Amino acid sequence: MLDRVCLPDRPVTMQQMGQTLGQRLEQRMSQSQIQSLDILAMPTVELRERIAEELAENPALELVHGTQQIPPTSTDQTKLLERKEPYYRNDRTSSAFSTEASDVFQTFLENIPAPQQQSLQSHLLEQLFIHKLDPLTLSFAERIIGNLTNDGFHVVPLNELFKEELSKNKGEKSIAFTRHKICHALSIIRQLDPIGCATQDFKQALLVQAKILFHKKTKIDPVYAYTIDILANHFAYLEKARPYSLARAVNEDPAIPYKLTQENAEDILSLIASLNPFPGRGLTTDITPDEYIVPTATIERDNQEFSIKINDFEVPLLTISPEFQNLISHTKDTTDKTYIKEQIQKAKAFIGSLNQRERTIVDVLRKIVSAQEAFFLTGDKRQLLPLTQQQIARELDIHESTVSRAVAGKYVQCQWGTFEIRYFFTNSVAVQPQISSKSNTFVSTGIPSTREGVKDCIKEILIEQSAKGSKISDQQISALLQEKYGVSIARRTVAKYRKELDIGSSYNRA
Repeated sequence: MLDRVCLPDRPVTMQQMGQTLGQRLEQRMSQSQIQSLDILAMPTVELRERIAEELAENPALELVHGTQQIPPTSTDQTKLLERKEPYYRNDRTSSAFSTEASDVFQTFLENIPAPQQQSLQSHLLEQLFIHKLDPLTLSFAERIIGNLTNDGFHVVPLNELFKEELSKNKGEKSIAFTRHKICHALSIIRQLDPIGCATQDFKQALLVQAKILFHKKTKIDPVYAYTIDILANHFAYLEKARPYSLARAVNEDPAIPYKLTQENAEDILSLIASLNPFPGRGLTTDITPDEYIVPTATIERDNQEFSIKINDFEVPLLTISPEFQNLISHTKDTTDKTYIKEQIQKAKAFIGSLNQRERTIVDVLRKIVSAQEAFFLTGDKRQLLPLTQQQIARELDIHESTVSRAVAGKYVQCQWGTFEIRYFFTNSVAVQPQISSKSNTFVSTGIPSTREGVKDCIKEILIEQSAKGSKISDQQISALLQEKYGVSIARRTVAKYRKELDIGSSYNRA
């Protein structure tokens, strides 16, 4: 049978049919609000392309003279040229003539890098053709791949995608045969790279990936079995994402036949964290091979004070064309006047969306700098504190999804280098306070409990052991983290962090 999640069978009963009359109050976003959210989420390349489209379609928009994109030099790829003017676009004025604006627009277009990434669909199809599938299964697989979003999810449910083939008038045997072929095609696609595509949502993507990894194991690992059961039947227990909370919830549920230890719960959460809830997104990066990373903003330091500046070279400055505005007074035709006013209004809304994007990014960065001040003062990764997007959203009184859009795919430059903004959001790691032998009281180790700080400690331990000529296992690293820094993480988590640092196991290290 096909996956019931993908092909729901929900007949409508007589009790469900009928009409009701009532009032409902709901808030709908305007088109300008939707546009602002879309622009806020856009990474550099997408936003440049969107601006180019708007400039080509709307005659009321014009590039400010002298703001064409200047690509960074090979000797100083990420250093930004400082500007004294304010960065908000509505503070700018322009006296550029149309010919000059046209030249600027042409220069801007030439500086937009050609997209070089491969689409998810083409990536999957290339792998699909390696499998020797019969024509019917192949055609079903191609249809499923064509129905995927960039996240790797179905656009429409499979029962709608194959509505005609699964029609009752086809006969039971024919439907059973068709279901078998669809299931086979679905199974093949889900095991292609990236694994877990062709699923309904992120929950099913995680479950499918866990099942695939479980079947690849040569030895039975109970952690994978527990993970699959929890993802499939007890997803709500993962809400707090804390080992203690997960173990307690599972152990107190009489319907669950197994019990979890604290280490089991840590391993389960670590395994789930290694899965990709949006498997298709890995192929939609906006950084092309020939393109430099251009920071969205810079964080500059003057003694103990920090200032945030938006990079004007990332996005060109726009204004309303004065010549186009003057057409209103010279045009007598009502239809033409209406068209001119509409285009000016669209141009103002688009410029307003760009302004809102910059203000939101600056506000978010100010809160990040305030929370991670110790890092920006010292550059020590171990000084990073646990910080979530929810905390920033609460302080700015905005929705968490707005913060997520503001930081997605964007980079910031400071004196310690260029970092993805998401780098500064990190979950806490269990830290065991140390007891002073003199006062018999708990004392701080000075090591913050974040994954980046722990990874830095792991690197330090391995450097020390390498200098001594010894190779230590992940279990020994876990013990040393506890002993030296009071950091309590499982061996599996050590292995995960070590792989993220691109450090081999004790057998592969030189």
